[in-house]
Amino acid sequence: MQALQQCRECGAALQERKAHQARTPFRERAEAEQILGWIAFDPSKEENARVLKSADEFDLMKNARGELIYAVKNIPELSKQEALLVKEVLQEFREREIEKEQHALIENTLEAYCRKNFLKLDADQRDYLSRVLDSLIFDFGPISWMLRDEHLEEIAIIGLGREKPVQVYYVGMGWLRSNVCFTDETVVRNLINKMSRKIGRRLTLQTPKLNATLPGGARLNASMEPIAFTGPNATIRKFRAKPFTPQDLVRQGTVSAEALAFLWMLMETDFSLLIGGNTGSGKTSTLNALFEFVPKDERIIVVEETPEINLPHRHLVKLNVVDNLGIGMKELIVDTLRMRPDRIVVGEIRNPEEVSAFVDTLLAGQGKGSYATFHAQSGSEALTRLKKLGVLEMDLASIDLILVQKRWNSIDLASNARTEVRRVIELSEVVMQQGRAGLNTLFEFDYAGKTLQKKNESTRLREKLCRTFGLSEAALGEELARRERLLLETADKNAAVEATVLV
Repeated sequence: MQALQQCRECGAALQERKAHQARTPFRERAEAEQILGWIAFDPSKEENARVLKSADEFDLMKNARGELIYAVKNIPELSKQEALLVKEVLQEFREREIEKEQHALIENTLEAYCRKNFLKLDADQRDYLSRVLDSLIFDFGPISWMLRDEHLEEIAIIGLGREKPVQVYYVGMGWLRSNVCFTDETVVRNLINKMSRKIGRRLTLQTPKLNATLPGGARLNASMEPIAFTGPNATIRKFRAKPFTPQDLVRQGTVSAEALAFLWMLMETDFSLLIGGNTGSGKTSTLNALFEFVPKDERIIVVEETPEINLPHRHLVKLNVVDNLGIGMKELIVDTLRMRPDRIVVGEIRNPEEVSAFVDTLLAGQGKGSYATFHAQSGSEALTRLKKLGVLEMDLASIDLILVQKRWNSIDLASNARTEVRRVIELSEVVMQQGRAGLNTLFEFDYAGKTLQKKNESTRLREKLCRTFGLSEAALGEELARRERLLLETADKNAAVEATVLV
């Protein structure tokens, strides 16, 4: 009888939800958080935030302190009674098997539950409660909408409580706090385990950290106590469903058309490339784009720790590290020596064993070239780090070109506006000078002019291009200029098409 009375009270409260929310006391909101283990709050009410940009599923807002907030719109701030309803209906679903496509069962179950407990929902309530239940049952709860948003590159759970809301990395704007927070460690752990279920990994006290790949290709890293003493955390790095094209790189200013025309011709030769840069600088995106210049019928072998490289080639084999089986990058790179590839792509080399294995593929002269990413802020730093990781001086010449891409913040002092910039800042060919490896910098970024400028003519690589294409020096210059014009024209055309679609 007591439960029935509570349900009747719940029904009355649901009928007056809009008026009720405006006067909901902090204590009741805290009780709703405790019931669900998470909450989505309304920044316009709690922080007097105003909307700067509105989309179907989110608002970009700014509060009175000038802080930007990423606000998910599809999750209302639930009352205590609504939170109880969601929890109890959710429990019914957890006690039975349900297929992904059976979304209609949610509305039917919600209706049956309300009829059984003498509850009456209006159309608005039925819609948002069904939506919340759908996300909790079939997707990943309150962060489901964030995962679908292509504006976001990263989603980070950084602990528990309202003082630690979920953080999101918005393209071009950097880290923003969201209007979603988690308040229960068990809920966070269950969410992480649901994400990693398909690969058979779980976050437990015995295994308090994990790395996994989500069904859509996003990368998950998570940890809990005793490793994470500030609370459970998870970082989800998303990747574009449609990789960047060379034209995208030109249009966005990532690299100049002149430099890209040079890279275009090189990618058609027997050519090895090391892409350096800091974290999140776009190394992998640029590597994906450069492979648009490689014939689609070539045999490509990709070795990665976490799937990030997305190539359009038909004859593609992808090998991934499996830590719990003791299969690492070194073993996989060595295996490629027996696979007769046209091209070898290594996601990232970081330690002496991986670097040594990658250099072995270069020295073996596999196919038409080997490619890898590496953490280094300049070409000279890349050479220095490679030497410290055990690469012999004479073996460094097996690398044809080092491309460095960097990410940094640009701040306008007048408006205090902050934007994130990703640019190719250096292209240097590796040359041997008196038995020592050195660099001939071909293109270098001019920070004052904000452009990638040609600095020196190539010697070693220009000779390779002339030999491969059967061109004279003059004819090579004409071909590079033709490709540069073509890149600019197609980049402008694509930009016009996108503008038309937006209008």
